[in-house]
Amino acid sequence: MIFILQKMGQHVLYNALFHNIIDLSPFYITLFWGLVLVFYPIKENRARFALGIFMLTGSVVYFSHAAYFENDYSLYMKIDSLYAFAGLSVYPMYYLYVRLLTRDVSFKCNYLWHLLPALLMSVLLTLFSVRATVAEKEVYLNMVLIGNQFPKESASQVVKMMATVYFASRMIFGIQALVYLVLGYKLVKKYDKRVANFYSNLAGKQLVWVELLTITLLVTAVASTIANLLGRNFFVENNLLIIPSALFSLLLFIIGLLGNKQNRSIKYLVEDEVEDEHLNGRVENKFVLKKKLLLLLENEQVYLDPNLRITTLDNKLYTNRTYLSNLINAEFKMSFSDFVNQYRVKHAKTLMESNPGHGHSLSYFSEQSGFGSVSSFNRAFKRFEGITAGKYYHKIERTVS
Repeated sequence: MIFILQKMGQHVLYNALFHNIIDLSPFYITLFWGLVLVFYPIKENRARFALGIFMLTGSVVYFSHAAYFENDYSLYMKIDSLYAFAGLSVYPMYYLYVRLLTRDVSFKCNYLWHLLPALLMSVLLTLFSVRATVAEKEVYLNMVLIGNQFPKESASQVVKMMATVYFASRMIFGIQALVYLVLGYKLVKKYDKRVANFYSNLAGKQLVWVELLTITLLVTAVASTIANLLGRNFFVENNLLIIPSALFSLLLFIIGLLGNKQNRSIKYLVEDEVEDEHLNGRVENKFVLKKKLLLLLENEQVYLDPNLRITTLDNKLYTNRTYLSNLINAEFKMSFSDFVNQYRVKHAKTLMESNPGHGHSLSYFSEQSGFGSVSSFNRAFKRFEGITAGKYYHKIERTVS
């Protein structure tokens, strides 16, 4: 009997320990990535540094959550103002990170405006907290922070003002999540379009993962808003805290991991554009230019160059980069990258059909056709032919045999 009780006690202890680790994992993960990213040389990658600040800001938020869920209300009350500042800085900081990836080459002074709501709410909460008595802080803690309710009419003016700041901060948080994530998504889409209209091979240059993560963050932001309305005690009372903790931990870990690997940013695109600016020439009749462009692709096969840029065509056609890009977009209804890749796919098909049964790999056809990678080759082939390159070649070999 004693043995069984001991086993039950160990099971309860292990279960509690497991839940504590999961509950606190968002704090550990954001702190880890924050330190890793912030200590990376800022001049080499400003976006990575901004992501580090975002992570450290998030670690303050999750540290505050940890104090609350561990019932350390004394500590929680002491850092309440800091929590208010960090909570309202998270989404602006993520947006600024996206800006440094897609739009801004360096930090700008107007970044500070995005942190004004956080600063204002934090200062107000600090001022009211200083004026509040011990009894008033107790009412604020139990009624507002734990009970998730606005104080009764009998409550003091200070408590009501603290509650007003608290609930106003929640509303601002929800608005920020929607606004900043939508703005960030638009920046990524615009950047990827700009990249696709400059380079022919996009491997490692586009920010598809940022786009997907921004959409995921938008979904989790909606979930966070719902959680705020339900109140944090809802998750404690129903033993559901492990769900948001595990979800946010996974998402934050992925953001940190991919952000740490992301080396390309607007800085490199701008440098490449500036480097090739001297190539821009005259603007001529679009019908004449279109004819010359098609002849250049078909006769000289410039698409076989994996490093082909739109400026290479500018130089050969003696025209303006922006004008040529607009012409391709308008006349062919596709980006420069897709325009070039359709020729590469056609070339790859010709190679496959003329080399059946030779046992060539997809890597061979990819390289011979001007693609930068097999994955890029596969995506382009599937897009234009509706079938993977592997299946297409297998079908040819099967026909021959």
